Amino acid sequence: MKERRTIYQHQGYKLRSYTELMWARLMDALDIFYLYEPHLLQVEGCKYLPDFYLPSADMYLEVKGTRPTDIEKAKAEQVHTTTGRPVVFLVSRPQSDTRGFMNCYLLVPRDDEWAAMSLDWLGQIFLKAAGEYAWHRAILSVRENILDCLRPASEVLDEVLLETMGRSEAEDCLRLTHKRTNDDRRSIDRELSISDRGIAWWRNRYFPTGTGPAASASAGRRASQ
Repeated sequence: MKERRTIYQHQGYKLRSYTELMWARLMDALDIFYLYEPHLLQVEGCKYLPDFYLPSADMYLEVKGTRPTDIEKAKAEQVHTTTGRPVVFLVSRPQSDTRGFMNCYLLVPRDDEWAAMSLDWLGQIFLKAAGEYAWHRAILSVRENILDCLRPASEVLDEVLLETMGRSEAEDCLRLTHKRTNDDRRSIDRELSISDRGIAWWRNRYFPTGTGPAASASAGRRASQ
């Protein structure tokens, strides 16, 4: 059963959940260039490892099976304040039917609050920008496939070996794998896609450097002192 797996191999990465896999497939279909777990950050005395990084927009994407807690949102705000890179939550596993996407959404920092953004609404924007063929490809990318439950013996063995390691050793192994894949992906000379350009515009429009929920709150505190 796919739910019992601990890693999902995709594009050279070892993703940590089926939900991450489906978001990665969707980004591939939308031609969004991403890196997986490239930055291990220090946030309020603890380590923070965002799931995806979008170089074209200089921002992080964090996958959550359910709505993030206040503590998780506070950490994301701290990342934005510390690095200047906003964190957007991708909530729940993306699914689709013939009409569009469903059962998932983006949670976006806006001033002093977080706003939910419909993935289906963004899908309609993509449809107008990229055309019907590209939109249908994106729709199909998040459909469950019976082949997801089938894996070559090498992947099963790889997962077993990771499970026999100590947690620290396994994390070091995963980070090394992801670093190599990220370096390989960075080395490819590629033009920005329509999606990359759109996300970069959106990021620069709504998240200029030094802004965000935590930064706004900090500014408010300074003004009141």
